[in-house]
Amino acid sequence: MTGHSKNSEQSKAVVNAYYQAGVRLRLTDFAPQLHPDFTTTAPNYLPWGGVHRGAAFFRDEVLPKLPDVLDFGRFSYDSLVAEGERVVALVNFGVTGTHAMIKISEHWTINHGKANSILVAYFEPQALLEKLGIAHGLTPLTGHIVAFTQ
Repeated sequence: MTGHSKNSEQSKAVVNAYYQAGVRLRLTDFAPQLHPDFTTTAPNYLPWGGVHRGAAFFRDEVLPKLPDVLDFGRFSYDSLVAEGERVVALVNFGVTGTHAMIKISEHWTINHGKANSILVAYFEPQALLEKLGIAHGLTPLTGHIVAFTQ
């Protein structure tokens, strides 16, 4: 195994440890894997949104509260890919207390075996926003194809 592919596998292992901690209902166990300068970036319409520097925010404000909205028991990967210290996880979660599922793209940077940053993008976040009580003007995805004509 080359140094680059070994580094990629190690980076994926750190990210997978996060999701597996959630599946075990022990998400806060991931906190020691955070680099002290960890940066969280999420859409600003969420309570944990914006750019937050320092592991304390993710450790104290995000990890303990995520299971209130994301059901890790219904977690699955669409893909988990790494290129050196960069990892992208396309994941599915249940929305806690509902039948809804949400797809999330999470972009991680791993540095010397520690999670250094996460950037999170939500696809079709309506069910999550409703769970959080956040008003939105988004319509549900119906699966119907709409044709536009002139």
